Amino acid sequence: MKILYISQYFHPEVGATTNRALANIRYFAKKGHDVTVLTEMPNHPKGIIFEGYKNKISMQEEMENFKVNRVWVFTSQKKNFITRLLFYISFMFMGFIHTLFNWKQYDIIYITSPPLFVAGIGIMLRLFHPKTKFIFEVRDLWPDSAVELGELNNKAFIKHSLRLEKRIYDISEHIIVISENMKNKIITKGYPENKISIIHNGTDNEFIMRKMKVDKQTFYNKSENKFICVYAGIIGIAQGLEILLEAANRLRDADVEFYLIGYGPKLEQLKVMSAKMKLENLTFLGQISRDEIHNYLASADLGIIPLKKMDLFKGALPSKIFDCMACKLPIILGIEGEAKELIENSETGIAYEPENVDELVKTILILKENEQMRNKFSENGRKIIIEKFNRNKLAEKLEKIIVEVDNTK
Repeated sequence: MKILYISQYFHPEVGATTNRALANIRYFAKKGHDVTVLTEMPNHPKGIIFEGYKNKISMQEEMENFKVNRVWVFTSQKKNFITRLLFYISFMFMGFIHTLFNWKQYDIIYITSPPLFVAGIGIMLRLFHPKTKFIFEVRDLWPDSAVELGELNNKAFIKHSLRLEKRIYDISEHIIVISENMKNKIITKGYPENKISIIHNGTDNEFIMRKMKVDKQTFYNKSENKFICVYAGIIGIAQGLEILLEAANRLRDADVEFYLIGYGPKLEQLKVMSAKMKLENLTFLGQISRDEIHNYLASADLGIIPLKKMDLFKGALPSKIFDCMACKLPIILGIEGEAKELIENSETGIAYEPENVDELVKTILILKENEQMRNKFSENGRKIIIEKFNRNKLAEKLEKIIVEVDNTK
């Protein structure tokens, strides 16, 4: 089967989108499928084109046993509505033009979003190749999420985005989502249940199997008596990471240290806030590669995963949950809904009410004093990852869906 996998973000960029896509593509290629990836010139998250990719309109790479087609995108280090819009739309048009002129008669076009604008590539290609089958992956319900977070308030733009969302749902033979809540929301938009499948987030098999160094001194430059709490992921609006600064402020004298790993639009603002609060027990470590992040997670005492208190996030299952589990890191979770149910049912951590700093501080101190509980969460986390949330197993499930779609007349 010839598969075109469209993802705006891809290796060597870092992040959950890249990790999920790479695991799926590797599995498809291993199963003998002819896979081509369509993606951007790598620049995420800083908006600077990586060395080796600058000043190019398009290029093709051979990566392992699949091909990667890259196209130029508008990039900017300034992150605002206009620069993001140009970033997304430039990939949509460049991706469409490149694919149109390099068409290989694909059996399946697999499109992963967000950004939603990648759907535009599929919609335009359908006009020229009406018999090609489409599968659309939804990792975030956009524009709904952007509207609820206050990132998108232009009524005309919202209207056009909803039309784009509806059109790609209509033309897709199948829709992939990452949670039950997300599936239910798409059903309420008028789509049949049998058109939608859930493929959860997870973590990579090789990530699970890596030998981890548990060494606070090396990775955090702290002695063993310091209790290390770590957040690793995008530093954005949805996460509400101000709560970690507030918690650090309250725990100045409790031998608790906070580390924020990652990059995102809120990073500089949080750094300024931390400096004003004079938080000597909170450190920003910046972006850390996938090859090293497991050591940082394994060397910490707790992983904290917050989101803002919104109904929107009741269906969220962030991939960082599964990375923490794989690294045997107990979790404190500030998310309601499916993520909370997963943590509590698997006994891999404790959930607190999102944006409630009193509960967060109380939970940190409970786990700080209870090593036996932390050990139980650690062992349970690794076990459930191997049994249920290994990306190889998830990719196997996805490949079966793709084969079924391809065989449907």
